[in-house]
Amino acid sequence: MANRNNLRLQIYLPAAGVRHWQTGVVERLSAGPGVTVGVVRVDGAGAIAGLDALFAFDRLFVGRDTVLAADLADGAPLPGPLAAPDLILDLAGGVEAADLPVLRPLCLGRPPLVGALAAVLADRVPVGEVVRTEPGADPRPVERWALAVEERSNTLRAVSQILARIAHMTVTAVVDRDGPPGSRRGFAPAAADAVASPLAVPAAFLRSLGVRVGRRLDRLVRDPVDWRVITRLRDPAADPLAPERDPTPFRTLVDDGGRFYADPFVHREAGRTWLFVEEFPYATGRGVLSVAEIAADGTIGTPRPFLEQGCHLSYPQVFAADGEIWMVPETSGRRTVELWRAVAFPDRWEKHAVLVDDVDLGDATLLRRDDGWWMFGCRREPGCSSWDALEIRHAPALIGPWREIAPAPAKVDVATARPAGAMIVAGGALLRPTQNSSAGYGCGLGLARVDRLGRDGFAETELRRLFPPAPIAGLHTWNRAATPTGLVEVMDVFARAADLGTTRRFAFEAIGPDRLFET
Repeated sequence: MANRNNLRLQIYLPAAGVRHWQTGVVERLSAGPGVTVGVVRVDGAGAIAGLDALFAFDRLFVGRDTVLAADLADGAPLPGPLAAPDLILDLAGGVEAADLPVLRPLCLGRPPLVGALAAVLADRVPVGEVVRTEPGADPRPVERWALAVEERSNTLRAVSQILARIAHMTVTAVVDRDGPPGSRRGFAPAAADAVASPLAVPAAFLRSLGVRVGRRLDRLVRDPVDWRVITRLRDPAADPLAPERDPTPFRTLVDDGGRFYADPFVHREAGRTWLFVEEFPYATGRGVLSVAEIAADGTIGTPRPFLEQGCHLSYPQVFAADGEIWMVPETSGRRTVELWRAVAFPDRWEKHAVLVDDVDLGDATLLRRDDGWWMFGCRREPGCSSWDALEIRHAPALIGPWREIAPAPAKVDVATARPAGAMIVAGGALLRPTQNSSAGYGCGLGLARVDRLGRDGFAETELRRLFPPAPIAGLHTWNRAATPTGLVEVMDVFARAADLGTTRRFAFEAIGPDRLFET
């Protein structure tokens, strides 16, 4: 194997039908240090008749000037072939090279474009892999990521989101090629065969058109997605890590129908308990942060707004450190992670510092340990989802500097990557609440045990998954705080308008966990 600082990489691209995700891989690897890139055009696999006609239809709903990963890029300038390469990266699909090691990206075990379309048509989680084949040996996976798809009704956008993440995975596999596979980054669940034919382009067209007509009618006659913050004062004898086994019913944080509340966090200060939430007024379409006191008996008043900015605000993690009360809200709309300090708790805050700049990091969650501060969040790479790629940063002090741990991303898994609340320390273990978006945004909650956390890598074990029964579509954030009268537990749930029928809003007062959790 050649020295990693002097890799000669031959990239195979299809002779026709090159797409932007493929040229993006060439550009990113060519621009990085230690890799010399050449390109060979070959007859490959993975062409799908009629697919670009479908993409042209979906382009009407995307925007003419938006370049997506699945778009054709046959005119892009490319480097010529290399003599005596060390490694082949097969982006054409199915190319044989018996005398050299080969890296090959796949989706559901197929060429990326074919597998991505199959996953979209079949409503399957697209599992991407990069497999390595040594001469005379069987292929072995070196990366496996379970990917998010945010909008399946638009085939062009959905396939592009998958291909963009596969491009990211491919570049990562080349850059992090040293060491045994999976040694520093956890593998997602194994890939499975797709269950729908990727050649059924007419069916995809009809599906896309039908969904769009249905959504248009839905917007005319129905309410938007209905979110609820739910709370309870838990039985002190119940297992705090098994909310489904506590019979204590939940209460609903009532809204007036003109807004919803979500992303609840709880903070105890000076003997009082406070609930911090995202408040989303439908009239403005932009989240603000609100606060309400939780009484000793668990009842909550109407939240009052305390912070509004020029971007959407959500996920207000509040914590005490160094004699101050701090808050890190999500401000990914302006590509920052910001630290706010309470001037007059809980209503007046000032921005103290920008911890991370020019990065779209969703639901950044901070943790203090003996070795400094840790930040967990989901990073949106260009063209990709913010639901599936966990980024972890470390800093010696709260103010920073904040640096990514290696390798990055720490994991890519739509079912477990994104944070769902503050970290939990219990029984000597560090536990991480996680969002599951494998069947749609925030469809369930999980709990993972952190087995290794260091600046050289990360590993965790998923302990449990919780899902809500219909008509509830999502179970999204999970936080708690110990009080003299019990453990205050808060979550948020939501239902889609199409699932509510003529009720338009769902009642959730005094609902027991037997009607909320499905494991």
